[in-house]
Amino acid sequence: MQIADILVEDWRMAYRGIIDSDYLDSMSVEERYQRELQRYQVYRVAAVEKEILGFTWNEMTDSGASDCEIIAIYIRYSKRKGGIGTALFHDSMDLFRAAGRKRMIVWCLSENAEARKFYEKMGGTLYKTGTHRWGSREYDMISYLYQLDGSPFYQ
Repeated sequence: MQIADILVEDWRMAYRGIIDSDYLDSMSVEERYQRELQRYQVYRVAAVEKEILGFTWNEMTDSGASDCEIIAIYIRYSKRKGGIGTALFHDSMDLFRAAGRKRMIVWCLSENAEARKFYEKMGGTLYKTGTHRWGSREYDMISYLYQLDGSPFYQ
């Protein structure tokens, strides 16, 4: 349940002014909990004792330019700027490297300046754009590509 709580809290704080308020206000921790139980393949959490401070959702993929993806990375809003996101991001990269993966992709909302700054700081190369629907609206997305094995990008 802590993961769903972090996700809903993070969306409401980080996406206010980007995603429609009606959609954000309608989010339910219980509903998110039920949804996340069904779809997450790999959780990685940062925790102190039994309190989860943040998490990543990672998937192995084979979608063209990338063979793995951080689907989501969320940090409890009050714990941001303390290195948890960086630690989780590097943990995901290490997980993928250990599985022999070479190129990781991360998507975020184009208007999410904080996330974009973080992904650029982590060394991502702008890759491609797309859209995603939440509620009744489409939102512009942008992706970053990361080379995990140290070789240069090629396309």
